[in-house]
Amino acid sequence: MESPMNSNTDMAALTGEIDRLQHECLSLIMATTSASHTPAASYAPFVHMDGNFYILVSGLAIHGVNLKAQPELDILLIEDESRARNIYARLRLNYRAMASAVDKDSDEYGKAIALLTERAGKTVSLLATLDDFTLFRLTPTRGTLVQGFGKAFVFDPADLTGGAVQLNEKNIGDYR
Repeated sequence: MESPMNSNTDMAALTGEIDRLQHECLSLIMATTSASHTPAASYAPFVHMDGNFYILVSGLAIHGVNLKAQPELDILLIEDESRARNIYARLRLNYRAMASAVDKDSDEYGKAIALLTERAGKTVSLLATLDDFTLFRLTPTRGTLVQGFGKAFVFDPADLTGGAVQLNEKNIGDYR
C-alpha cells in the first residue's frame, strides 16, 4: 500500500481547497455509532483550531451519546449545493477522527468556546453554561479530499507537507 507520505501529489495544490472548506462551512456533518454499532448522521457547528475540530453538543442528543460511547467518527465538510457546478461532483472533505471531551477548566476549552462563539454566535455562550453540553475535540486521523470525478486524494491531516495519494481503482481498497 502506498503511503500518503511517499506520494508525488503535492499537498500545496490541495491545501487551498481544504482551507476554503474549513473556513466556508460553518457546520460539519458527522457519522457516529452507538455502543451497539447503530449508525447515526447529524451535524454541529464547529471551529477548527490547532489541527482539530471542536463541537459543543448536548449529551441528550444522539451524537452526544454516541461520541461518549464510541469515539471514532467520520466528519464531512461539503460545498454548498447552490455553488456546485455538478451535483454529483461537489467539492468535499472527509476526515476519520477520534473524539475526546475537553475539560471545562482548561485553557483549550476557553479558547475553543471563544472561537466557536465568533463563528456560530452568542448561543454558544449560553449552551456552554448548560450541564448537558460537552465540548468535544475531534482529532482527524485521515483525510480525503474529493475535487470531482477521478480527483480524490487521501492525506495525513497531521502532516500536510507529506503529500497525498490520488485514489484510483488499483489502490482504493487500501484506503477504505
